[in-house]
Amino acid sequence: MDLYNNQVPGDTVWALETDFGNGGMWTIEWFLTPEMSSDEYRHAVEYMKTHTGGTAKRWKVTLPRQRMERDEVGYYVQDKLSEDPDGTAQLLDISAQRTR
Repeated sequence: MDLYNNQVPGDTVWALETDFGNGGMWTIEWFLTPEMSSDEYRHAVEYMKTHTGGTAKRWKVTLPRQRMERDEVGYYVQDKLSEDPDGTAQLLDISAQRTR
């Protein structure tokens, strides 16, 4: 995603957490819009249904301030989804698929 001065303009991002099950890959990606995160969520769920199984979660994450740097946002989102002690991450969607 292209960012002016490499900064996120707002104070909210949407994240996709995927765990592809059975020792597979665990990833976290973040997006500037809910639509982008929703599209990726649907793709991940469809892939899991037909290939690997696993869990996909879509989150709304409130950042501590506007104009955070891209890398800063990545670290913040990773920390929030690992442990959310202050309630700044809201779970929006979850889908769990069995491994075939």
